[in-house]
Amino acid sequence: MSASLKVVSEDLKPEYTKAPAIERLSRERPYLRERRYGLPDIGRRYDGEQFNPAVQGIADAIDFYGFKVRDKDIVAIPDTDLGTGNPVKFRAFPLAVEAMIDSLNMDSLYRYPYTEGSDDIRQQLLNYVEREGFINTDPYNYDDIDEKGLCVHNITFSVSTSVLFNQIINIISNPKDVVLVTAPNYGLFTIRAERGGAEVEVLKLEKEDNFYVNPYKLAQRIDEINVSLQKVYHRRSGYVPRVVAFLNANPNNPTGRVMGKKQYQLLCDIAYVCKSRGVFVIDDLVYRDVTYDRDNIAVPMATIPGMFRNTISLFGLSKAYSLASLRAGFVVADEIIIRDLVNRIFQEMDSAPDIIGRALAGAFNATDRRYEVYDVYFKQLVEIYLYKFNLLKAMVSGIDAVDGRFQERIVTTVSGILGVPSAQKLLNGLPMVKFPEGLESSDSGFFAILDFTELNGMKYHGHTIRTNEDLLKFFYSTSRTRFLVGQSISWPYDDELVGRISYSVEDEKLVKALFNMYNAILLLEGKDDYIIRKNRLEDQEQMARIKVDGWKNAYDTIVSSRYLNSLDYEKQAERYKESFDEYKDLVFVAVRGDEVLGYSCFNTVPNVDDFESELVSLYIKPAESGRGIGTELFLATIRQMYALGKKNMIVSCFSNNAGAINFYEKMGGKVVKTKTVKIGDDFYDENVFYFQIK
Repeated sequence: MSASLKVVSEDLKPEYTKAPAIERLSRERPYLRERRYGLPDIGRRYDGEQFNPAVQGIADAIDFYGFKVRDKDIVAIPDTDLGTGNPVKFRAFPLAVEAMIDSLNMDSLYRYPYTEGSDDIRQQLLNYVEREGFINTDPYNYDDIDEKGLCVHNITFSVSTSVLFNQIINIISNPKDVVLVTAPNYGLFTIRAERGGAEVEVLKLEKEDNFYVNPYKLAQRIDEINVSLQKVYHRRSGYVPRVVAFLNANPNNPTGRVMGKKQYQLLCDIAYVCKSRGVFVIDDLVYRDVTYDRDNIAVPMATIPGMFRNTISLFGLSKAYSLASLRAGFVVADEIIIRDLVNRIFQEMDSAPDIIGRALAGAFNATDRRYEVYDVYFKQLVEIYLYKFNLLKAMVSGIDAVDGRFQERIVTTVSGILGVPSAQKLLNGLPMVKFPEGLESSDSGFFAILDFTELNGMKYHGHTIRTNEDLLKFFYSTSRTRFLVGQSISWPYDDELVGRISYSVEDEKLVKALFNMYNAILLLEGKDDYIIRKNRLEDQEQMARIKVDGWKNAYDTIVSSRYLNSLDYEKQAERYKESFDEYKDLVFVAVRGDEVLGYSCFNTVPNVDDFESELVSLYIKPAESGRGIGTELFLATIRQMYALGKKNMIVSCFSNNAGAINFYEKMGGKVVKTKTVKIGDDFYDENVFYFQIK
């Protein structure tokens, strides 16, 4: 008898043909057809739509770092991942381990745990947060709440703060509500906020504020987002979205900035801004215990009088307690939030494993023994991180730049790994690499940001480093070194190339990776004398001159002399300045120092129907033509269109402009239609080129 499937009766035949179920699923989800080497798929929005531009850029960059940059044919060759979030290899927090071992002999091992966790676990966590200063001074206006302050019903735990964060976003937001995050940030939380059903907007942390949250800028950002939403969603149409939460990572990942008792007034100002506007503070405290200055450990927002019910606090074991594989975290919040959170835990996973609750209770409790063990443990751990940061700094900025008490040890370590001659080279510092201004020191955690901007324009094997992806591709192809680039962490300065480096990896791996990067940089050839960046207000006069000169030089045989003679530098500059705020994010410039060499301008609402974006203009100084600047500006525009979720772009040019036609054909464009336009008093034919964005 044949093993193949057969229809044994005509009555069983379907009236219409369908593809086999697995084939149908394969068609519907084509991203599953290719086996991934590296990270799994980053995920999609709950509604199937593309992420917002600020988030899509993060998703694309993380996907590139985790999957696309890696060659599946050489994955057997080890690479060095300096982007990992793994903490330093150190013994797990002893009391957490003891609690887990003890739990194996408990009767609770043989029973399903309560969804919210047992009362004794939650009581221990409650004792901890109360000893740390959590207070609830706000009255309740609903039934069945203990008005005396905090209780066990303000706490629950689950498998990782990431899962808890997802569920919290679901609870506090409606569709189109906004979660405000800082930039730079922890990219995966930013993505999860939007996957959870909210929209994401960013608050830039700036050098002038030493990368701290500026409460005045925070207030302004919340207000402008809310005003914008009110204009789009009129109250008569129903629910009006708003900013519902501000994600406050304290300490910050990746800047390491800590807001402790020395920054208490700043915390109070941030608290006032959020509470007065009805905005929750999601207080991410997972790096709190890895604060280097033990006299200035991060202060939880919920310890500020009047802020408990407006704050959702996240704690975890992964980063500081060397228990990353346990995926254990707990949340402290108003009982209303905890009730909904427990409901969702029950619906999605029934309950969290009791053993992670025991580990949390072992790590976070209010006993004197806990604080004695804590002090010894973190004194040792922080000393390790301080040494490792100085080790990284010695290789980036040179041995003379580091804390003197670590210098001899660092020289010995690097020399033992590389040999004396190579160590001497590396300990002079990485060529053309530095720490960003204001981030030359580390306050907490185990990440550092490095500035690779000086590599912009450098060439290798016929390629030029221009973008974050170029930077990562260069270091991976030459040294098998990977790290998270600026786009992955929402670095707020578009014209800078940066990377987030984890110095928690083993000394040997870190030293060899930096030495390989050192040698890779030496391979770079020549450098273009210009960079591509977004335009600034001070660029507008030069851009106006380039446009006027470009028209007069390129179109003298195409456009009437009467119109060309009417073009004026000052008038054009004035028009550009007036429209700067509207178009500032839609214009790229090529600059040499302060000199503008050319620019491109695009629009996400094209003048021609049925297309998603348009390159409106592309002008190069005549003296700079033939150097590839136009190509670079064109590619920068394409990349931006992709980041904004656009699938195609059009460009229009005069039908008798042979030079432009040749350029756009070379860039892969195809003429899809012609149109007639009026310029001055005359009419001209234009070709419309179509570009598919991939």
